[in-house]
Amino acid sequence: MAEPIYKRLTPARLRRKSVLISLTASRQSLWLGSDHVLSIDSASYSEEYKRFYFRDIQAFFICPTARRAIWNGILAALLIMHVLVFGWFGASATTLLIVAVVLATPLALNNLSGPACKVYLRTAVQVEELPSLGRIRRAHRVLDLIRPLIAAVQGPLSREDAAQRLKEETEPQPTPASSEETQ
Repeated sequence: MAEPIYKRLTPARLRRKSVLISLTASRQSLWLGSDHVLSIDSASYSEEYKRFYFRDIQAFFICPTARRAIWNGILAALLIMHVLVFGWFGASATTLLIVAVVLATPLALNNLSGPACKVYLRTAVQVEELPSLGRIRRAHRVLDLIRPLIAAVQGPLSREDAAQRLKEETEPQPTPASSEETQ
């Protein structure tokens, strides 16, 4: 039997393209190929594939977000509200325990998953969000897997080279003077 061509890096995760989540919401996953990373966007009956070759990848950006804190607030408020309401109406201890466990489970899972983030992949022609890397721990694990493969293709990047490239990209470029200004 032939070896698989791709290795799954992340499970499919909802892509945040629209405000309303529908049944046909797009899901994104990442796969590792021999010389590229493959991003698959699936939506109901269609799939969109994007290849990011190791030679073309310029940077990954990990931007922490407040998503975990927001969900913690929502889930904790629901938990407290339901326990108070059920307690007010004199529900049995078993009912209170069941409600607490049902609402505390997603709260615990959210905290165990670690801090949330958005990850962007930059090439010369685009910056693509990778929503399947929604937690910092997962993003670091995947990037630790990809980084040596990129370095093998592009060569290692020293700190001096990185600083020089950053300086070149952030400096304002001089604009050519128009013919009227020079005369």
